[in-house]
Amino acid sequence: MSAMRASKLTLFAVSALLLLAGVVSAQNVYSCSETAPGAIQYTAPWYCSQINQAVAQVWGQWEPVAIIVVVVVFLIAAILMMLGMAMRNDKLKNFGIGELYEALATLIIVSFFMVITAILFGIIPSFITGPLNPYNTSLTYIASTVNVTHGTVASLYNVILLDSFYSSLSVTISTPGTGGIELIQPLAQVITAVFIIPARVISSLLVDGMLALTAEFYFILFFMYVGIPVLLIPGILFRSIFPLRSLGGMLIAAAFAFYIIMPTLFAVAYSLTNVSVTQQLQSATQAIVANGQGTQAQTNAVSASSPLVADVSSLQSDIGAYFISVLFFPALILAISYTSMTIIAEFIGGVAKTSKKMGLL
Repeated sequence: MSAMRASKLTLFAVSALLLLAGVVSAQNVYSCSETAPGAIQYTAPWYCSQINQAVAQVWGQWEPVAIIVVVVVFLIAAILMMLGMAMRNDKLKNFGIGELYEALATLIIVSFFMVITAILFGIIPSFITGPLNPYNTSLTYIASTVNVTHGTVASLYNVILLDSFYSSLSVTISTPGTGGIELIQPLAQVITAVFIIPARVISSLLVDGMLALTAEFYFILFFMYVGIPVLLIPGILFRSIFPLRSLGGMLIAAAFAFYIIMPTLFAVAYSLTNVSVTQQLQSATQAIVANGQGTQAQTNAVSASSPLVADVSSLQSDIGAYFISVLFFPALILAISYTSMTIIAEFIGGVAKTSKKMGLL
């Protein structure tokens, strides 16, 4: 028993030393300090100027709380282990050793949080999108798409209202004793069929897309503010309490998934697709505005080959790529983020299971 006890304590001491060495080396590699710049200053200098400061500012406010929690857990685990040794209670002693490993796992999360953000926020996206801040990139692209979509919808509705007004005009010729004869514009029904109805359908679809974009914008913004103080810090606290460990692991996993992974994926997706989509909408808007001025709103919508009808057809062909960018990619990103959350939660919660299999609990 003494040999097994010594091997367990030796394993824990080696793990702690390796963690300390890992933290020191990680700080050297991912340091953004001007006095002691790390390798990331040379490989991705934009990360230090655009991303690291914002993340470090938020994390710096809560890091002392996380460290205090971890230290308290270490003390409690050490007390439990010493009580078990003093009372010669193997279950209590092994439980204390297991809690030491759990505290070590929590310390790894706290110690390497900035390293993880450097890798996921800076290094990995740089291979695809270049020097981009995931939050600035995703929110800027979404806002620009909402503005462009709003301009397209507004231009369509202006022409629709103008054509609807002209089409509603009629002339009534009245003669004594015979009643009135109403003369309706002969092109009204044609304009309604070939332009007004398709334009209304596309406008309603674009409005739905604009609502979806607005929801995505505030969804990202929400996790940008609550990721660390509402998810990560309580997760570290709950993970340090034995009965609430599963809840804590889930909160930590949700913080990593929705604070780091989700905005990074949004930035990658929108930087690859959003530019072409907004350009197509802008081109369609300019054409609709140019062909829908004054009486041209009628003369340019009288047949299937008229300019306004062609503009609506072109917009209809572009709307597929628009909804891939607006609906398909966000749905895929949310699915990936949720899946990553479950995997991370299982990994974090699996430490206790691994400890039990090793005979520590």
